[in-house]
Amino acid sequence: MKLLLCATATLPAFVLSAHAQEVADDEIVVTGQRAQQERAIEIKRDAIGIIDVAAADEIGRLPDRNVAEVVERLPGVGVTYDQGEGRYVAIRGIPSDLNNYTFGGVEIGNPDGQNRSLPLDIVSGQLLNRVEVSKAKTANQDGQGIGGSINLVPQTAFDFRDRFILQANGQVGYQELNEKVPVRGDVSVGARFGADEEFGVLIGGSYSERTFASYGVYPDDWRPVAGAARGGMPINIKYTDYSLKRERIGAAGSLDWRSGDHELYLRGIYSKFTEDEYRQRYRLDFATDALIASPAFGFAAGGNSGTVTGTPNVGVGGGSGPERRQDLRLEYKEKSILAGMLGGSSRFRDVKVDYVVARVHNEVREPNQLWQFRCNPGTVDFNFAERVFTATPRTECAASQLNFRQYAEQFETGDEDIWQGKADLTWTIPGMEDSFVAAGGKFRLTDKSFDSRNDSWTRGGSAATRFTLAQFNLAGPTLPVYPDGDDRPYANGPTIDAAAITAWTAANLTGPYFVRDNAATLANATLNDIFIEEDVWAGYAMASLKFGPLTITPGLRYERTTSTVTGSRLQNGTTIVPVQERNQYSDWLPSVIIRMDAGDKFSFRMAYTRNLGRPNYSQLSPGGALSYGDGNGNGTFEGNFSTGNPDLLPYRADSLDLSAEYYFAKGGLISLGAFVKYIDNPIFTQNYTLTNTSFAGLNFERLSFSQPQNADKAELIGVEAAFQMQFTFLPGFLSGFGFEANGTLVSSSLTLPNGRVSTFPSQSEFLYGAQLFYQAGPVEASVAYHNTGASLIAVGGLAYQDQYNDDLRRLDAKVKLQITKNIAVFAEAQNLTDEPTRQYQGDRTDWFVQNERYGRTFWAGASAKF
Repeated sequence: MKLLLCATATLPAFVLSAHAQEVADDEIVVTGQRAQQERAIEIKRDAIGIIDVAAADEIGRLPDRNVAEVVERLPGVGVTYDQGEGRYVAIRGIPSDLNNYTFGGVEIGNPDGQNRSLPLDIVSGQLLNRVEVSKAKTANQDGQGIGGSINLVPQTAFDFRDRFILQANGQVGYQELNEKVPVRGDVSVGARFGADEEFGVLIGGSYSERTFASYGVYPDDWRPVAGAARGGMPINIKYTDYSLKRERIGAAGSLDWRSGDHELYLRGIYSKFTEDEYRQRYRLDFATDALIASPAFGFAAGGNSGTVTGTPNVGVGGGSGPERRQDLRLEYKEKSILAGMLGGSSRFRDVKVDYVVARVHNEVREPNQLWQFRCNPGTVDFNFAERVFTATPRTECAASQLNFRQYAEQFETGDEDIWQGKADLTWTIPGMEDSFVAAGGKFRLTDKSFDSRNDSWTRGGSAATRFTLAQFNLAGPTLPVYPDGDDRPYANGPTIDAAAITAWTAANLTGPYFVRDNAATLANATLNDIFIEEDVWAGYAMASLKFGPLTITPGLRYERTTSTVTGSRLQNGTTIVPVQERNQYSDWLPSVIIRMDAGDKFSFRMAYTRNLGRPNYSQLSPGGALSYGDGNGNGTFEGNFSTGNPDLLPYRADSLDLSAEYYFAKGGLISLGAFVKYIDNPIFTQNYTLTNTSFAGLNFERLSFSQPQNADKAELIGVEAAFQMQFTFLPGFLSGFGFEANGTLVSSSLTLPNGRVSTFPSQSEFLYGAQLFYQAGPVEASVAYHNTGASLIAVGGLAYQDQYNDDLRRLDAKVKLQITKNIAVFAEAQNLTDEPTRQYQGDRTDWFVQNERYGRTFWAGASAKF
């Protein structure tokens, strides 16, 4: 990272020399990655605030699988991956739920349950003109977003050179782990018509389907253990075989009329993401506190390995010592976004009026089923010599030993409806070039509901009504799992046969083999439910005053937020009590941005901005979610309780930004920036675990608590550097090369109520990436690398209970060949290094809590444009 920043800082001398040799190419029509870079740089240079842009090329396509992976390549942007695909975006170390997300400038909300994090893997980049990431915002932009704002800019028929547009793209792939063939494609068609081409219409659709596998290891609850070589141990080892099918369906459209000083438009986007998940999970509890304290547990010399003795169970009888579990989960997720807007603008001499009204409907549907069987395998050997350790019974449980313990049916639904509108009045000051005064107002009315039902059944009360995997032919084969490479398989099995257990459960659920847990069902059916009405009213005034090379843009925004939150609380394990809380707060959000241009090559910006970050909806819930299952069968339980905090205050952040940009050539840029954020009322999730405790009228062997709280303050300070260059000045073959790189260093501190100092959640200390590309004649190719540094996920009750995302490195490549003027073929390779996603605990990378592997993916396809 330091080498990258040093190289970026010392490039100007080389660039100045190279620029002197550059051949003017103003008449050349630039396409592909060159066009993408030039458009992005032009938008960045002309902006008042501090923004970065990922622009589509001339045929309207963005790279990567979804919008999250598109913006990952911009400075200061980190992405959290799920099952090998980018999903949530952090900007300059600020978590995704504190960003603002807009489509064509209107808030798009999110379908993702009870938070404000828009999962950007829902949206296909192929239907967009560009993606803008605003880091220092002007007063006419929403106050929400202490990290920044991500604006998805729709395509229109006026974005293309040609009057008629037809473009299509199709790809097929190959996935390394399961040897499946994913597909994806998109098509757009549009035209401008009328005597003066004043009308424009563009519609597009996209589809992708990916059936894939992933392998993972997920130990729980590391804590210090005397004699252990790593200084501690987890209570278990879990490993998983995932098989998933993901589909995305997208559509977008734009109908525009432009005539002189007037414009009207009707635009919309629909995106639907579905996922079918099959998960077989092996779990072995071999190092619980009780086992470690017993004579059954012993380390070998050095503490890297050891043995835990026990007695295996027979049939439905009991055993002792380590406990083995087998879980099967069948889950379906469906998330969708539907947004439409009607707007326009009119200019009357020096006054321009912009207006828009929009309606957004988001929803999530998530049914799933979970079965669990348990046994005692007897003696277990463990070995921590490798980073991804092993713990293995000397004799694995047979199907006849795995006893049914729990079955659950869950169905979660969430709906979000948003009405919003805004109007802006801009007066261009006569006699002052590019100067204006503006004022406007906005309203947003949001209704968001989330309903969760989780019905639970336990085993029968006697040996006659209990059953094993073997009794009714419910066992499946043992599956090899490869979470740490192809040469280290873990045996996951006997598994649970999905078809057999589904049919058998449906036929016997009302019989004696299943005992409905009415207390758990009642709690799970109500405690996580929430209904929120959130209304935001806003107004602003700003000016942009240009005095020669100096432009000063002061502004002041006012936002009033009113929310009513309804939830439920559990009393004594049997009584549900509805609770409603109302909150209202107002924010004055000043800003001033100073821009100095030195000719057309240099720009300097200084900015002060104030923004807010509203708490997640679930964080405000006055109720809570209690989920639990049978513990050791002795009348105690293991559970998790998460509750909200209706007294939470919003984040409020004062930000200082300084940036310098040198536009040394077409497609060339060097930029340096520094930023500081002073954040009041940061919200963190407090996690802690109690053992042998009572809660809500129930006795728990182990109960994990989770609740959001306001901390005192937090600070982030960072620097960014970016470099882009097209080597068109070089002779012959070499003139086709280009290079871009960026790096961000961020440091933060979060002061907790107990006085402990932590880092800010989702803040990576290092973010950096680089891309080498080539474009000459019919050939276009690139190799891209990106690293998202380690970041805090959640704060524990003690420092060693904090959880982190580990560094995530991505290496991708692609090549494209233009066959004719209208037809091109291409190939792509993703995750060439077979990088897993890792999480760890206690600021120790060897205390990992996730190591999940997805393998490499290869694509080949063709595109056409007419």
